[in-house]
Amino acid sequence: MRAFKRDIDALEKLYEGRRVFFGELHDHASTGGTSDGGRTLDQWLAAMEVLGLDFAAILDHRQVRHMYLPQWKDGVFLGGTEPGTKIADSTADHPFLHYNMIFEGPKPLEELLEKFEEFKFEGGSEGHFTYPKFTRERFCELISYVNDHGGFFVHPHPKQVMVSNDPLDYWFCDNTGIEVFYNRPESKYSEDDYRLWVELLSLGKRVWACAGGDLHCCASNKCLTSVFAAEKKNGEYLKSLRVGDFVCGGVAMKMCIGDTAMGSSCSFDGKRLVVGVDSFHESLRDPVHRFKLVIYADKDIVLEKKISCTEKSYVAIDCDATVKFYRAEVIDTSRDLRIAVGNPIWND
Repeated sequence: MRAFKRDIDALEKLYEGRRVFFGELHDHASTGGTSDGGRTLDQWLAAMEVLGLDFAAILDHRQVRHMYLPQWKDGVFLGGTEPGTKIADSTADHPFLHYNMIFEGPKPLEELLEKFEEFKFEGGSEGHFTYPKFTRERFCELISYVNDHGGFFVHPHPKQVMVSNDPLDYWFCDNTGIEVFYNRPESKYSEDDYRLWVELLSLGKRVWACAGGDLHCCASNKCLTSVFAAEKKNGEYLKSLRVGDFVCGGVAMKMCIGDTAMGSSCSFDGKRLVVGVDSFHESLRDPVHRFKLVIYADKDIVLEKKISCTEKSYVAIDCDATVKFYRAEVIDTSRDLRIAVGNPIWND
């Protein structure tokens, strides 16, 4: 019991000074210009309060003007855009994809659009841009630029746009996100995208599981992201998002091996894995339902534990130094539904 208490104390110390924020990481609004959302930012604000959302990433197409509107609020609306691109030298049957580039504010995005002339960005808050064609090498340069300039890159709804039987066609760089929950956790889209992510993990790719509702006509809390941050500010969210220390789903989980949190890597030799389920979003707290925490070592389940949606739960195990990664999920066993996917910790 003393060792287990030390495990819990070490986990909580790692997340000390941060609290959970629940939000949506892929949305669109009606903001004029080339936007195609059905709700204004004012309507989004009202809906978010009702739904218990702390933040939403508004990623309007072909423009940056949404981040200059007076209703825009730091910590409430994460900024960015969702372009589309054809990969000219891809082996995919349909080599077209969308991608989300998320930033703290508009300036870094504008600088990116100007640097990559393929976008033909007109400049300024009212400036539009086109959907370019990239080679795979050039597209990886774009991703590197996003990562190097404070942004977060996600491949959204991968199986719903690109068509390929090769999972590697959907992967471009490690330390990026791929949408595993799309629209809602129980959708057929989520089943397909989760399977793709698991395949990429088995191939040694270090990509993070993301959630996105891709909401246009209304707000929803069906496809949440859980982020621990010090403050309700975009910059604080991005600190966790950019290192993979977040949960795809509406259950706030913490995980560490030594002083390494989920999304990162360390040596497993002689260390302990500790996982804590901190809290459920209000939309998932159903006392009639039953839940369990599942721990994976690579593709195998190594631990299952019944948990409550109203109380904190912890587990700890000795690490196997031959395992490539550990990760955790929460299952609503009453619905046989995966409702949260934590990002792995990889073995270096």
